[in-house]
Amino acid sequence: MALNLDPQRGIKTQQFKLALRLAWRDIRKHRGRSTLIAALIAMPIMIISAVLVVGFSKMPTIDETLSVQFGQTVGRVSLQYSDLANLRQGPLGDLSSVRFDDTAAQKPVAKNDQEFRDLLEADYEVLPLSHITVTSLLNQASFPISTTIGDVLNPAFAGKFTILEGRDTADPHEALASPGLLQRFNLQLGEKLATNAGEFTIVGVIRNHQVDDIDSGFYVQAADLPDDLAPDSSETAYYLAGDKPADWVFAQRLNHLGAVLTSSELMRNPPSAEEIGASASEFADMPEDNGTMLIASGALAAALVLLEVVLLAGAAFAVGTRKQQRDLTLLAVSGAESPTLRAVVTSGGLWLGTLGGLAGALIGTGVASWWILHKIGTGDAQIWLHIPWVLILALVAVAALAGVTAALAPARAVAKHVLRGSLGSRNADGLRTAKNRHRGFGFLGVAFLMLLAPLVIQALKIFEDFEVQMFVSTACVILGVLSLVTALILLTAPVIRLLTAKTSWLPLPLRLSSRDSVRNMSRTVPAVAAVLAAATLASTVMVYWSSVSELETNNYTWSYNPNQAALPLSVMGYSAQALGVVGGGMHDGQTVRQVDSDEVIPAALASLGTSARAQVLSGNVPEDECTLLDPKAREIGGQLQSPNCLSWALQEPAENRCLLAADGKPVDLSDWRCKGSMAATGSAGVLPNIVVGGEKELNSLLGRKASSESLKILASGGAVISNPVFLNSDGTTTLIAHDPYAELDEVADLPEDQRLQRGIPPAKHSYPLLASVEEPNKPIPYYAVISTETASRIGMPFNERLALISSDQLPSEAQNDALSIALLEAAGADYSWEPFETGPESTVAAGLWALVALSALITLSATSITSGLALADGREDHAVLASIGAAPRLRKALSASQLLLTSALGTVFGIAAGTTAAVSLQAPFRGMAVVIPWGHFAVLLFVVPLVGALVAWLSTASRLPLLRRRTLA
Repeated sequence: MALNLDPQRGIKTQQFKLALRLAWRDIRKHRGRSTLIAALIAMPIMIISAVLVVGFSKMPTIDETLSVQFGQTVGRVSLQYSDLANLRQGPLGDLSSVRFDDTAAQKPVAKNDQEFRDLLEADYEVLPLSHITVTSLLNQASFPISTTIGDVLNPAFAGKFTILEGRDTADPHEALASPGLLQRFNLQLGEKLATNAGEFTIVGVIRNHQVDDIDSGFYVQAADLPDDLAPDSSETAYYLAGDKPADWVFAQRLNHLGAVLTSSELMRNPPSAEEIGASASEFADMPEDNGTMLIASGALAAALVLLEVVLLAGAAFAVGTRKQQRDLTLLAVSGAESPTLRAVVTSGGLWLGTLGGLAGALIGTGVASWWILHKIGTGDAQIWLHIPWVLILALVAVAALAGVTAALAPARAVAKHVLRGSLGSRNADGLRTAKNRHRGFGFLGVAFLMLLAPLVIQALKIFEDFEVQMFVSTACVILGVLSLVTALILLTAPVIRLLTAKTSWLPLPLRLSSRDSVRNMSRTVPAVAAVLAAATLASTVMVYWSSVSELETNNYTWSYNPNQAALPLSVMGYSAQALGVVGGGMHDGQTVRQVDSDEVIPAALASLGTSARAQVLSGNVPEDECTLLDPKAREIGGQLQSPNCLSWALQEPAENRCLLAADGKPVDLSDWRCKGSMAATGSAGVLPNIVVGGEKELNSLLGRKASSESLKILASGGAVISNPVFLNSDGTTTLIAHDPYAELDEVADLPEDQRLQRGIPPAKHSYPLLASVEEPNKPIPYYAVISTETASRIGMPFNERLALISSDQLPSEAQNDALSIALLEAAGADYSWEPFETGPESTVAAGLWALVALSALITLSATSITSGLALADGREDHAVLASIGAAPRLRKALSASQLLLTSALGTVFGIAAGTTAAVSLQAPFRGMAVVIPWGHFAVLLFVVPLVGALVAWLSTASRLPLLRRRTLA
């Protein structure tokens, strides 16, 4: 019978099915190892899928946004900008900025409800909702309550407001409340709440879908309020109920009348750039550096997590394939070729990756969905359940790919061993070849180029679009760090041989472990690789966290020195007759009253105890307070102005001016002229610009004792300035009085796309004073301290501005509450004080150490898994040692030494790779502080290997089971 040599159809499919069946049998046979691999793959998929569900659930669809904003109405109209001339809005209406002509004369427009209703077309029913603040007593203190006035349970507001319990109001003295308000005031339905607007009976519990239930919300009808609290049109949003869409043409008509339209039609179908006109770019969204940086860091972390999974699963596969060699040899003897043998192992990776991906995706999606539904049920606003099924299925595919990738290297290695018939050479090292070294250096070159790419892109400005630049830079960094990790893995064997070349001087356990590491590279390299990937992830997150924390600290605006608070000694407000007046000017009825320091200081010190002390600070009278007290003041362009009221500041020399680039950051980020107190124009807070006083006042501002030289200059009529940028070359400073509303002087020779950080106000009066520089401990906002004699000599009006309270430690919450009540009793119900300065987020250091602990735990987990696999693989070696009389202590020391070597080397490699990746990722962000936490790295470097060695010591059994008997002849 003749042989049929024609190729058989479907042979590849048959081989693949055979590989899948054999792999499934092996998985069922070794359920422990298979469960470990599937769990390793499922864990990151579970986390990533949960993050995706939570993230997408916080991004509303257009229909959900419209429902929350408008309910069932077509939009709303706002008159809050009705006194501005030539008003222009963007497509988002009052949800974005508006533009107007600040040089044109103001024109009268509709100022009350009835006049405005006449401006609308007959197609809409107007439903006004007003927002004011009422007050009620809580714990003997006046508590502000956000109050909505209108028919919130009108069917047109379905989706915006929902009644949870009770009924709608039917009486002028009834009201609705949010769950948070009932909880804060410990009220039940049917009970009464006393406010400055009257006493109301709570008859219903309502949910506002724009805010959380925990927030305090109060809802009343317009007829229920006294006349002095009735809102005007600027505090009211007019919702339009009807069928006709409120389009861009209607918006332009309203803009001409001083109104702004926000509608569902504009949000669904925004006007084109041509329709918006020349102002289109003015309403464009600016790039969000922090959000983009977070997304980029998340993408890098996800890539490193998946790499860690591949390496850990690869180590498990490496052990499993060595146990599988005999079965694969029988398959090879029966005629199976190398691709078939590899397919058996990679099919196992496909099975386990798919199962792990499905399990992780289902668990992560389920847990996240439960959490989202729980948050929705408890009244959290701006959250919906959105499950991105396409991305979840893509994650499952990535998990399957990760399983195949993890099994690929062990599959190739075992196929070579089997086909060479080397059943007895299980310790053959396939990584000795020079080819792997060459590959390692090649990947190292690729990593260098990829990690350098973000710097080149930033320097050459290749992409104008910031988001495109970040996408490309993030992709380069991810490819670069993966190439770097691959290069370090390929170079691990040569490095280990180099480190263990001369070990004769080491103790016996270290000598044995070094020789065993070289002899069993197929066991050592996967262990180092797994620790390397975990340490890379940990160090990347640590550098990013440290850098962001440092940036926030550098950008923090200090109001006072730490543990200081301010008690203002003047209070600005409105007279009772002016409240609720419709159509009045902004400054009509505005008042200023002085507070006696002898009343508030004793009350404050009595509340805070003996650790607190007070210092009254005098200073220049602010321009806005001066104009209110000046009978000659007139309102010009919406601002109350007086020729007798000037602002006081220090004038910097021309050579000390700080230049800002187009991104708003200093051209030279290390320029000393761009730092310190009052570095930016208008950075003054409650502290007076110019403080008037002597040694005590100066010491309280500095946070330390002033030098004798500064005190001499202060007493002799000079000034002690807070920042050297205001010091002239001749040792003087220039104190100026200027009109705060005058146009700033311009510098003609500035480079393109650059501007001054501090404006140059035109001085009406200049006073050169001998100066000494005393920078405060923190860059708190004040210019200088001068004596009372100097202030009187130059004619600067001044009075007591505030009492600066200093405490040895931050007061407790109870002390702050007691202080608030005492100040209200001493200074009146309208008095408010500035809280104690806490500085930037104080939990950064603790959070970083917690991150170190978490990073160490992740790295230790990887170390423990790989060490367990290595111990299982090296059981026969330990049995041989025991058979020749090695004590249990020696075998424990050998295991600990092996783990110490692999974990230390992997941690060093990982810290280097992670730091490089984090620094490269931050390259596109100019001004991003790059902070390397060396101390935390040192802890990670020492703790992980030592704890891992201890775990290996404890995990090594003192007695070993008998593996086999041999007869010596």
